Amino acid sequence: MVVAIHLEHPEVPVFAPTEAQVGRLRAALPGAEVALCRSEPELLAALPRADYAVVWAFRQEWFALAPRLRAVCTPAAGRDYFRVVPPPGVELRYGSFHGAIMGETAAACVLALSHGVLPFALSMRAAPGAAPADPWPRPALARRARRLAGATVLVLGFGRIGRAAGRFLKPFGPRVLGVSRALHPAPDWFGPGDIVADASRLDELLPLADHVLCFLPSGPETDRLLDARRLALLRPGAFLCNFGRGNLLDEDALAAALRESRLAGAVLDVFREEPLPPGSPLRSAPNAFLLPHGSAFSPDYLDLYFAELAPTLRP
Repeated sequence: MVVAIHLEHPEVPVFAPTEAQVGRLRAALPGAEVALCRSEPELLAALPRADYAVVWAFRQEWFALAPRLRAVCTPAAGRDYFRVVPPPGVELRYGSFHGAIMGETAAACVLALSHGVLPFALSMRAAPGAAPADPWPRPALARRARRLAGATVLVLGFGRIGRAAGRFLKPFGPRVLGVSRALHPAPDWFGPGDIVADASRLDELLPLADHVLCFLPSGPETDRLLDARRLALLRPGAFLCNFGRGNLLDEDALAAALRESRLAGAVLDVFREEPLPPGSPLRSAPNAFLLPHGSAFSPDYLDLYFAELAPTLRP
């Protein structure tokens, strides 16, 4: 069995494997040849013998170079990632390990919003020679900060990543409402009042939420799912975090809701257009905290992926 790996990444160092990480994968695949390709020409040279290609990108014409290929594998989670049509007998395989990292990121953001760390920590800062926006925002913070215990967290996209986020948050005492297209059994950490519902109940559940966490994939069924009408269903003072795909949100409507203080804040890791355009209204919206599509960044990103991948590769 030959496994050709080409996971170099120009922007994110943790998305490119180290020799040690590949060494651990080799140890998990005794008898296999694991070819680490540091360039595209090296990958193309390895494809004629490869049974598996582990890549960030794959071109349609490369299938003709790989007569033995059984699967193209990627750490990416989104099923919209590859823009190729595999020939018969060749699978496209995606990573499903991201919840371990993204669940922590989501929990950190929810806690930071709830306790005012994100909305208020920056207000006391000032450029040299300038006055801070609020030199001592203690009264405002006292009015806004609240514990997560007793709050309601609505998770849109209650798959592996959404469930991981809910599991990380549950020890802090919120009620968790999960919305999922596939109604899997409730996880064992659910308590009284926690529910899993299908998307038909979204309008009913949005007004209950203090925090909305989004992990939905892209596609026609999720495009602008949270439009101006649905954002208006959220209770005043609610927070929204999106870690799925940027097509979910009407970004103009969200920016307006933040400007008008109908929502208390938002953390956005993904956007309809990436990188986010300089003129996006989100860049100037109050209490919009913007991340560069990095909620899964962690030094052990590929360790987690390779640990998941190894058992799926068969001679």
